Amino acid sequence: MAFGKGKTPKEPKPPKAPKEKKPKKPKKERPPKAKKGKKGQPIPAEAEGQEQEQEQEQAKKKKLPLPFLLLSLAVIIAAAVIVFLFVLPRLRGDDPDVIESVEPSPPVLPSALPVGDNEVPGMVLGSDEYLAQAVLAKTITYTYTDLADAGKAAETYVGQLKSAEDRFSLVDEEFVRIKEDPDFTTDEGMVLMARNLPKPEPEVTETPEPSPTPEGEEGSAAPEESAQPSEEPSDAPEESAQPVDEPPDLVLTVRITWSKAEGKCVVTADEEEGRVTSPPPPPSAQHPVTQRGAVQRLEAMAPSALGLPGGSMEEYEIIPMDGTEMVDGITAYRMHVYSDNRTTGASDFMGSYLMTIDGDHLYRVDPNTDEVVEVEGYEYTP
Repeated sequence: MAFGKGKTPKEPKPPKAPKEKKPKKPKKERPPKAKKGKKGQPIPAEAEGQEQEQEQEQAKKKKLPLPFLLLSLAVIIAAAVIVFLFVLPRLRGDDPDVIESVEPSPPVLPSALPVGDNEVPGMVLGSDEYLAQAVLAKTITYTYTDLADAGKAAETYVGQLKSAEDRFSLVDEEFVRIKEDPDFTTDEGMVLMARNLPKPEPEVTETPEPSPTPEGEEGSAAPEESAQPSEEPSDAPEESAQPVDEPPDLVLTVRITWSKAEGKCVVTADEEEGRVTSPPPPPSAQHPVTQRGAVQRLEAMAPSALGLPGGSMEEYEIIPMDGTEMVDGITAYRMHVYSDNRTTGASDFMGSYLMTIDGDHLYRVDPNTDEVVEVEGYEYTP
């Protein structure tokens, strides 16, 4: 006999509905392959047609549309350009957008300046003065010592420079001629002498000579070439030659200082830019001189004052030139002087002179260099 409550019987589960089977996709029916004929037997017409249809379908599958091909080609070209212009330069380290700043180097200057047997430390500059240069001056200095009278020695040297072949003139610091000599009897003093240096002649470039025509080739040109007309000159303007910078005017200077107490005289020769000129005449000192008056004034002078041999200007013939010229900003007459040899009747050219129309200045023209040098010691006398 069972103890406790009796178990109620479970209700039976309803039966599961049967699953519906999905219909299978129909397989694509492939057309039957055409049977190939045996060797030596013709292929049936139906089989040949089926093969052609299969080949056309495969060709359509393989062909791609034209726009797709063009788009692909454009993408490939763009990628190649990007790689060539941007990727490769960065890999090589030559990126055009990156500019390396190069600091200038300090100038190369002499490390020491020799002075006799000693040396002076040279100037040292930084990179901010990278254009600086050290130019060696042409200055030459001589010191004459143990002089009994330094002032007289300076006066003697000034006279030597005035009468030298290339004459020097007494000038001020602006290279303007001075007529009065300094007082050489003072204990100390200074005097400046100068003369103009001729400008160098421009270099002449020789044009190459045309190569000679070999014998036997003259007149052997083809008739077609000889019949062609010569080329007409073009109307295009010819390129003008580049302007050539003229060399500056240079002056050779001699500065003389003396000291009687020390018994020495210091002479410094140098080459400087500038030009020796005459002082402008004051308004009250103008004396109009005609061309005939200029000839008469030259005839009244001593030949030695003009740098000519002889005792009188009657031995010379003075011929004035037509027109006038400008000398140091003043109008002047030009006169040629010839030797007047009445015995032989021959005449030689002795020199050319220029006298300003105010009569205050007389110049001698160098026959070789055409340099104008004022005649020392000339003064206007009414």
